[in-house]
Amino acid sequence: MSSISLTEKQMEDFNRDGYVIARGYFNMAEIEKLQAKAFSDDSLYDRAWNKKDGSGAVSKVCLWQKTGDDLYSMFSRSRRLVDSCEKLIGEPTYHTSTKIMMKEPFVGGAWEWHQDFGYWHQDNLMLYPKAISCMVAINKATIENGCLQVLKGSHHLGRLDHSKTGDQKGADLKFVEEAMKYHELVNVELEPGDVLFFHCNLLHKSNQNRSKDPRWSMISAYNAISNQAFADNEAVYYPLERVDDDAILNWQESQ
Repeated sequence: MSSISLTEKQMEDFNRDGYVIARGYFNMAEIEKLQAKAFSDDSLYDRAWNKKDGSGAVSKVCLWQKTGDDLYSMFSRSRRLVDSCEKLIGEPTYHTSTKIMMKEPFVGGAWEWHQDFGYWHQDNLMLYPKAISCMVAINKATIENGCLQVLKGSHHLGRLDHSKTGDQKGADLKFVEEAMKYHELVNVELEPGDVLFFHCNLLHKSNQNRSKDPRWSMISAYNAISNQAFADNEAVYYPLERVDDDAILNWQESQ
């Protein structure tokens, strides 16, 4: 069955810049269904980690590895995400994690400059940077509510050393500050349903939410099957069975 996927131009942009924004990748009916589920899902708060930034402000993150038959998994298992990631990586992939990022009004904390591979290489023993994250905007992401910021093309730097900042791990700031001289800082403002695909070595951060509006997103990450951890750790490999693009709208709560 044919699926929504990235264009050749979008793939070129990703390889050059380390990211690409696919506008309206999920339609409003799909996103409204996700909003209704996420905003009423108390289990997200019950299972969330509270992550402090360098100033002590808190962001909430709920993360899981194994997909299932729930609505969130209809997104993370969708062909439109998985197939596009496989095209970008050039190899078969599996789902490593999905997380809901809950940056609440006025109090949502910042995320320090980092690369996802800075975590995954050290903590999850990935040898190669063959991994991609897909950020689905659940509601609007703006400069005011702490949207993601990226250094365009910074994935070409390779992996930087990371160390602890608050409850988070951040990239070595002397290298980040030098990179900022050569790589444009881009504010990734998103509308609900937009998807940001970004390389695991792309430097990114977000500021605190100082607005009255929440900033929620769902980020699913995928890794090449050939790049599984070379020793046991907390990251577990689960086979991924993708679903067709109509699975989101066909999903029922009773499932």
